[in-house]
Amino acid sequence: MASMKMSMRSAKVGSARPSCPVHGLVVPKPVARSGAWTAPRQNVAGPVNAEAATAVHTPHSREDQLCLNARHDQVMAHFPTALGVDDFMARVEVALSGFGFTGDNTIAMTNLCRDEVTTVLKDKIEAVFGSSFNTNGLGGVLTCGVTGMGAGFSHSPISNGKEHYVFFAFPHIAINSAGEVGAITRPGRPNKSCACGALQKCLIELKAEGYSKSCKVPGVHNPYDPEYSILKQRLARRARYEKVNMEKLDLVAITKLAERTISNDLEFLIDKAVDEQRANYAVITGVQVHNWAVELTEEAGIPSLEFVAPTKAYVVVNGVRTHLDLSKVPALSPRQLQLMAKASVSKSKDEEEVSIARTGAGTLKEIPLKYLTQRLGVTKDPEELSVIPATALSWTANITTDAPIREENAPNMADNDYTSFQLFAENNPNQQAVLEATPAAVTALLAEIQNLSSRVQSLEKKK
Repeated sequence: MASMKMSMRSAKVGSARPSCPVHGLVVPKPVARSGAWTAPRQNVAGPVNAEAATAVHTPHSREDQLCLNARHDQVMAHFPTALGVDDFMARVEVALSGFGFTGDNTIAMTNLCRDEVTTVLKDKIEAVFGSSFNTNGLGGVLTCGVTGMGAGFSHSPISNGKEHYVFFAFPHIAINSAGEVGAITRPGRPNKSCACGALQKCLIELKAEGYSKSCKVPGVHNPYDPEYSILKQRLARRARYEKVNMEKLDLVAITKLAERTISNDLEFLIDKAVDEQRANYAVITGVQVHNWAVELTEEAGIPSLEFVAPTKAYVVVNGVRTHLDLSKVPALSPRQLQLMAKASVSKSKDEEEVSIARTGAGTLKEIPLKYLTQRLGVTKDPEELSVIPATALSWTANITTDAPIREENAPNMADNDYTSFQLFAENNPNQQAVLEATPAAVTALLAEIQNLSSRVQSLEKKK
């Protein structure tokens, strides 16, 4: 493939620019601008090198982190199907439109982790399909059930007499620009944190305990930590089913395990909840990968990237399932991708000054720093954030009040044996036997009452 010419933007760059050690691409030097959020950079583009695209390479140097091809290679070393998020959504939109799914007639059902960093993918989805109905859970675990699904279906547009849904389900993981798995720098925080934190916690505990301890009966969970305990239980049951070697489990492996678990749970719920006579639907699953800069500052000048590694893509139209291969949908050109991405990120001038590259697997576009910081709730550079006073300001005394305390004796989500029989006994002190009944005795009593009720109904029928 002929080399693509590098496009110059308004920024002036020094003549001595480092080249990418893997692909030989020229990369820009960072240019700091006073009062600006994103450093203007050249678009990085170059010849597609198929051999280099499949090589395992972990960028560590500044030059490597500026090379978008090398960054894509590094993510694909862990997730071979990874596409840039804009490229992914462009392919999804094109593929689904061929089967009648559009932003005008379809509701998106998004199931992501609760982590705010997943907002990047959510925004991209909603730029195509409008506001989505989310069923998010820690680690992406599905807890909405059939009722939750049905609520989303009832919001769908109706086209040609049918509702249209597209289900997106993705656990997530961070692999930062330096190649560190699990590491992510968040706007407004000086140190690195982990993504996905819930899956990392599951990893640590399952490796220490084994999966048998967490393989509980479905429906049993920790009342103080319902979502996490359900996530851990679902992963443990899947690990037991797959006979996973827990000693070899790492964050990448458990993220892939979570994807298989969540995708299977999603399809199980779809089977229970979707009426194929009244609806057509599509299913898109995979893993969301945050390939953000180690340092989220203008001065660092390292682009932040977002990837999606699809695993399943299919449509069910009039009851007929058709599987889709997104890798066979042509990638947009850098110019097309730039135009499309504006709708989901920003229409400001800064959007014109981001890095875009054609890689061996598709087309990549930087996620602008200004978007990341403002969308995730940090409106200024972390170094410019105002200092919060150690003591409350005087005027805050005027808005404080004595809030009523929680009713400590009221039933809560941890109660598992408080029954109407106990309530009756407390109001009738002479019925201490009922008050002291164990849960097993209460269960037996309920069974006896049910038996008596059946006998009464039988006698009434004979009359």
